[in-house]
Amino acid sequence: MRKRLLDLVPVRSGEGHVTSLMFLYIFSTLTFYYILKPMRSSFFLKNLPSTKLPFAYILTAIFAGTLTTLVFKYSRRLSVVSLLTATNLVIVGTLFYFRSVMGRPIWYLPYVWFVYLQIVSVLQVAQFWLLAGYIYDNRQAKRIYGLLGAGAIAGSIAGSFVPAFLSKTLSTDMKLLIAAGICFVLIALAQIAWRYRRPEADEPGAGRKQEESQDRLVDLLRLVFGSRHLALMVLLVCLTLIASQIAEWQVNNALDRSYRDLGQDKENLIDQFWGRFYFWTNILGITLQLTVTGFVVSRLGIGAAIVFLPGGLLLASIGVFLAPSLSTTALALGSNNVFRYSINRAGFELLYLPLSPAVRKKLKLFVDVFVDRLGRAIAALVILTFNNLRSTSAAAILLTVTSVGVCLALRKAYVNAFREQLARREVDLAEIQRYVTDPQSLRLLVDALDSPHERQILYSLRLLQSARRVDGAGKLLPLLKHASPHVREQAVRTLPALPGNYGQAAEELLKDPSELVRQAAAEYICSVDPAQTADRLRGLLDHKEIDVRVAAARCVASLPSAGLQMTQDYVRGLLSVQGPAAVQARTAGAHLAALLPARESVGLLRELLGDLAPEVVAGAMRAGARAGQLDLVFDVVQKLSERRLRGDARDALLTYGQRITGSLGDILADTGHSLKLRREIPWVLARIPTLRSADILLDNLGAQDPLLRYRVVKALNRLHETKHELPPARPVIAERIYSETRAYYEALALWQPFADKRISASARLLENALREKMDQDLEIIFRLLGLQYRQKDIYFAYSALKGSRSDRRAAAIEFLDNLLQKNLKSLILPLLEEPSAERLIDMASRIFGIPPYTREEALRKILERPDVWLKACALHEIGDERITALSDLCRTFSGATDLVVRETAEWALKRVA
Repeated sequence: MRKRLLDLVPVRSGEGHVTSLMFLYIFSTLTFYYILKPMRSSFFLKNLPSTKLPFAYILTAIFAGTLTTLVFKYSRRLSVVSLLTATNLVIVGTLFYFRSVMGRPIWYLPYVWFVYLQIVSVLQVAQFWLLAGYIYDNRQAKRIYGLLGAGAIAGSIAGSFVPAFLSKTLSTDMKLLIAAGICFVLIALAQIAWRYRRPEADEPGAGRKQEESQDRLVDLLRLVFGSRHLALMVLLVCLTLIASQIAEWQVNNALDRSYRDLGQDKENLIDQFWGRFYFWTNILGITLQLTVTGFVVSRLGIGAAIVFLPGGLLLASIGVFLAPSLSTTALALGSNNVFRYSINRAGFELLYLPLSPAVRKKLKLFVDVFVDRLGRAIAALVILTFNNLRSTSAAAILLTVTSVGVCLALRKAYVNAFREQLARREVDLAEIQRYVTDPQSLRLLVDALDSPHERQILYSLRLLQSARRVDGAGKLLPLLKHASPHVREQAVRTLPALPGNYGQAAEELLKDPSELVRQAAAEYICSVDPAQTADRLRGLLDHKEIDVRVAAARCVASLPSAGLQMTQDYVRGLLSVQGPAAVQARTAGAHLAALLPARESVGLLRELLGDLAPEVVAGAMRAGARAGQLDLVFDVVQKLSERRLRGDARDALLTYGQRITGSLGDILADTGHSLKLRREIPWVLARIPTLRSADILLDNLGAQDPLLRYRVVKALNRLHETKHELPPARPVIAERIYSETRAYYEALALWQPFADKRISASARLLENALREKMDQDLEIIFRLLGLQYRQKDIYFAYSALKGSRSDRRAAAIEFLDNLLQKNLKSLILPLLEEPSAERLIDMASRIFGIPPYTREEALRKILERPDVWLKACALHEIGDERITALSDLCRTFSGATDLVVRETAEWALKRVA
């Protein structure tokens, strides 16, 4: 039971500690807010009548968003944890200030307190999500943010419990002290959680500049009102926000009237009322979210989901109009709070789905920054105009009736927007699980199956495969006979989305000419009724048609849970099939061989790894890797040298994972293996992000072969990008930067004798080869720097240096001048900003002891280097210029193992003879 519960929690290994901290952080943040939130109204109404509240709403609209934006803007130089610490310390200080002055007759204090609590709530929640953004990447966020949202709900319930049921025992001073204590807890949690930050968070303010939108208001207005869908969404948000603000004022007005004559008890009773109100509405909201929301969205659709909020407010506002009282106003605001954060939120999130991520982000920014303030201000003006329960409820009725009309129009706009996105094949696949819960979206996907365009049909089928119980058999089943085998295959794979059993239709496809269609049909037949899977598989394995048996064999390999015991005789039978189906039969046999006992399996798979058909070899490699047959690792590694099998060999080795890093390291370091094979190992290690992989690559940073060394460095960059802590800081990286810098200076010295514009064509070839060598050395230097400094910064600097814009090049040099350590700066910056080759060669002589070379000395030096292409170019230059003094070197290389070097040496030897 405990294991099942743990499986439901979307936290993976290594994430538990930090996620617990973040859960406690958001829990504490919402607890803090809901302890103080009821005091916002109670303190105001204790000192001022409810008729003054609209002015507080206007002040909130003016100052809350503006001050929050300013805090973030002027804190760019602070790290996130410093910002959080400073914010909470300031909050603690202000809480003690309010504690000391709340008993004094200061006329403006209720307004300040009201606006202050709104600012604090926005700041603390925004800063929490800012911290979460530095700890979790996008993939982690999709899994974990829902759990953190549950922490927010729990915190809101816990916080509202305090004023709801403890107001009689806890004074206002005590509540303020509790809130201040929570701020110290938040500081401690932030300090600990910050230790788990992602690497890019290390730079003060890093990332926040990118996060802040540069969009002007006029651009956002043009975006919103340029689309009917967006304009209706914004209008609905604005109308419901105005109505909900009016409902909140109505409750405060009713409270003010009900408790007017209670004197000192008025503040405590109002505080207690709001605490209980928030406590029960929070509980009802989460209950509705868990029990009803899914049903409404999946069965009634998006139109019904978004109409719940204005519909509930409409009915409750009618009640207020007919019988204005505290109970009817509380019912109106309660319907707003319960529906807004449950059914309405789910429906409204669906409205965002037809939008691209960029548009979605801009729209949310527009709503948060502009619409929220505008709605509060308009609500305040409405309240000031009417200023009584019956009149304001009439205004709310008008607003909610308009909102219901907007909902109906928005449903049509959503359908049109989704249809356009579907036609452009721009549906956000990351959100597909949410698309396929809405009946309107499902209907559009089913209707798209009538399209005359094959790609459109395939796109819709793939989207429908995530759905269940789709009423689309009338349009899906005809596609089983479509002319395209790709459509037939995807149609079969979409059959599980339909209610009912379509095994008979799938059986007819077992004779389909396409192997993929037959396999999809077999998989459906065997999976549609899990209780009959094993029996159906046995029947198909014994089928008289070899094509059906092959499809069934592949199905068995993909469904090991079926529990079928395969025999070596049956596998041998597939391997002995002759005729057109022979290759497919042997491939299927390879997959089945992996299910046999290890002793039998290894022998059969090794035999199939020598098959002449690439498909069979690929199947054997993949099957052996899935079965974890480590005895086959060396055989699979050898296939990296064969171009047509390289991709499958890589996939198979990655399936083995970190278990084989030691074997890969041995092959990489062993010069007895072919260079062609060793050059392929770094690619695989780069995709097994472990410390062992990093250590192996670091051990081979000094490989003699230039291409192998380049691929090792590139693999380390890939590891570093995947996991910033890899590779660990080791002296070998700094040593390699020094060595590669020296290699650049030496290549420059070797290039100098051939830089004359009047040189021959052969010398020009050598000169170009040396230039390419210097370019590669410089790239390796920067790749190595990316292991010691922030990789993205180094990449951008390198790109600017290689670009054609002089201003960006100058900025990149200035950046490196400020970034690099002094010892590196003195070596690397001259390569970038010194235009004179002679001065650089003088530096090479002074720093590295590299002398200037004559042409013959340069050629001798090049032939001593391991670079095969440079050797061939140097030998060609010797032969072309008939340099007899170097004929002994031509004779030496006439026996070289490399074909190009050997043949060039033989040609040069004849020329100088």
